[in-house]
Amino acid sequence: MKILFIYKFEYVESLGIMYLSSVLKSRGHQVYFLDIAFEKDISSEVMKIAPQVIGYSVTTGKHKFYKELNASLKKTSSFLSVFGGPHCTFFPEFIKEDGVDVVIRGEAEFALLDLIEALEKGKEITKIQNVWVKLDGEIHKNSLRPLVENLDSIPFPDRSLTAKYEHYRKMHRRFVISGRGCPYNCSYCFNHSYNKLYSGLGKVVRKRSVENVIAELKEVRDNFKPRRFQFVDDTFIIDKKWTLEFCAAYKREITIPFMVYLRVNLVTEEIVKALKEAGCVTAVYAIESGDEHIRNKILKRNISEAEILKANSIFKKYKIKEFVQNMIGLPDETLEDAYKTLRLNIKCKPDCTWVSVFQPYPGTDLGQYAVEKGYFNADVNSFNESYFTGSTIKMKDIERLERLQNLFSITVSFPFLLPLVKFLIKLPLQIIYKRIWSAHRIWSYFFKKTGIIDFSEIFIFEKRRGCCQSSLPSSRKIDH
Repeated sequence: MKILFIYKFEYVESLGIMYLSSVLKSRGHQVYFLDIAFEKDISSEVMKIAPQVIGYSVTTGKHKFYKELNASLKKTSSFLSVFGGPHCTFFPEFIKEDGVDVVIRGEAEFALLDLIEALEKGKEITKIQNVWVKLDGEIHKNSLRPLVENLDSIPFPDRSLTAKYEHYRKMHRRFVISGRGCPYNCSYCFNHSYNKLYSGLGKVVRKRSVENVIAELKEVRDNFKPRRFQFVDDTFIIDKKWTLEFCAAYKREITIPFMVYLRVNLVTEEIVKALKEAGCVTAVYAIESGDEHIRNKILKRNISEAEILKANSIFKKYKIKEFVQNMIGLPDETLEDAYKTLRLNIKCKPDCTWVSVFQPYPGTDLGQYAVEKGYFNADVNSFNESYFTGSTIKMKDIERLERLQNLFSITVSFPFLLPLVKFLIKLPLQIIYKRIWSAHRIWSYFFKKTGIIDFSEIFIFEKRRGCCQSSLPSSRKIDH
């Protein structure tokens, strides 16, 4: 059977789609991939392939884009549309939208495989676990299957799927997941809701074997010659024994620089020393808020300032770059609270600072709190695609907080600007502030060598984007 995945490029590899492809191909199915950022006429390409199934992986905010794209393609081609990803996991009612035929919740590899094989054999498709199906106007809802316990049983991501595009072939970062699941209950994150959803259906945190991960890294190294690896696990160092074993194997067999995401309360000198010796160049971790009450009572981070500063000092001792994540525009947050976050970042002196505008996703504890406090109307369609296009909540000083967001990172790099920034956020000069943020981000990414991205990746993408501005069947310009 022919299955086509459609994606909109976001400077990262779509590992979810690649995993789905590898499972489907292992059973003999034909899998295709189209990235609308690199196609002149998406409708014509779809008609050439003539897939029986088109799949989309969607997040909240981007779900509107893919729904419109799917509706446009339905006008010129006949296919079964299958939507998965975080949005469908938490909002399976998305299936009620016109043109949405199937929704898959949670881990999708084997649910999608069951669906495709049932379709191919002409069997019933309305009783497959993890799958909701709309058939003749009726919606069939099914329960979740247990989590995949042995992650080594899943084939490596199918990177050959995207290699048709120059940008993917020449990406110098390659993304890898060494495990799944997060045991923490941060109120703004989907993980606590995901864990509730899967309660009683398996172990939340699962790691691939060290041997399995090393084998994938060797395959990617030999086929694509990356300059660095980026491990995108929620908390890479969740298992200390695994981490130390992995670092020893990586140092011995791979040696390519890499970066990881972690929580500072798990950081020890032993772990950081092992990471450094293995080749870790950048650690990504979250402060989120410099206010103790907001960080631990509202966000439920359960991380002290002392733990943040201790981890910060260890990273500096071993000369590992720090990429620090924060949020602004949080429920109950005042300007002074935001300045506490700014001052704590200044104290840490990270190599790169990221600040997101808080989004009150329904289904999370903090999203519900925002609704109960009257900050947000619970309209899931009000979310933007980007964290940098403004807040969806209504709160005192929210416009000043949005402006502070754009001036935040440059102030961390140059603290003497703080008095000026306190004045500037009173002025409605958002366009100028966004340009300042963009310029500083480029400086942080490229000239401070954080390992996040490099010029060649931007150049290839922009070169291709210039000739690919009319991908939708309606010829509507695509906002990249």
